[in-house]
Amino acid sequence: MKSGQRVFGHLALHYMPGDEQPARHLLQLLGCELVDNGPDPGNDGFCTVHINGTDTNHADNVFFLSQVAPEQLAIENAIAEAMQLATNATLVDQYRAKTTKAPESISHIGIRYADFGEFETVLAAIDLAAAPGGALAGRAELVKYAARPGLDAGVDARMGASPAFSGQERPAFADHWVQCFVTTDLLGFGILAFGHTFEIDFIFDPFFSAPPPSFGRPRVPASGA
Repeated sequence: MKSGQRVFGHLALHYMPGDEQPARHLLQLLGCELVDNGPDPGNDGFCTVHINGTDTNHADNVFFLSQVAPEQLAIENAIAEAMQLATNATLVDQYRAKTTKAPESISHIGIRYADFGEFETVLAAIDLAAAPGGALAGRAELVKYAARPGLDAGVDARMGASPAFSGQERPAFADHWVQCFVTTDLLGFGILAFGHTFEIDFIFDPFFSAPPPSFGRPRVPASGA
């Protein structure tokens, strides 16, 4: 790496006792490659998660996955118990509802895919796993936002032909992006009790030749649109 250059290094993710295998499964559905390289590989619950396995150096662009420490587990259990006893549990319900109604406003982790076909495959796999009777039913939820229509004929055609989208999805929060959000209680960073969100994106080429993006739900029409 060149002097002065910075890259994304890693993010430590954790899961609750009993959730190791479904947490690993969700990461694999996202297309990640898991390498058991802890002190006791395959038995200690630790693995390195390569977001892009084809060019990994084991230091950049990775997650580390492991079980929560006993100290955090005690806090997680206390929070869960307090939420069950609290008379203001509706506050928690409102927060959880926001993770699906406005997921972009909640703390989340973003992964961008370079190939739209792979992106569609990932979405189909998560749809299947999160559906009733699926391997992750009740533990993961997927919300999709499609590329904003009317900006590029090629993008519109590709979105219209995609089996991953019904055409009824709300538009994404920036031009030429496709943004989907996976909310789960299986793993995350920080306190796990309220769930965590992964944003999975595809960005069409016109984005990269445009001015800096303007994010938000209301779209200001592009010149000539």
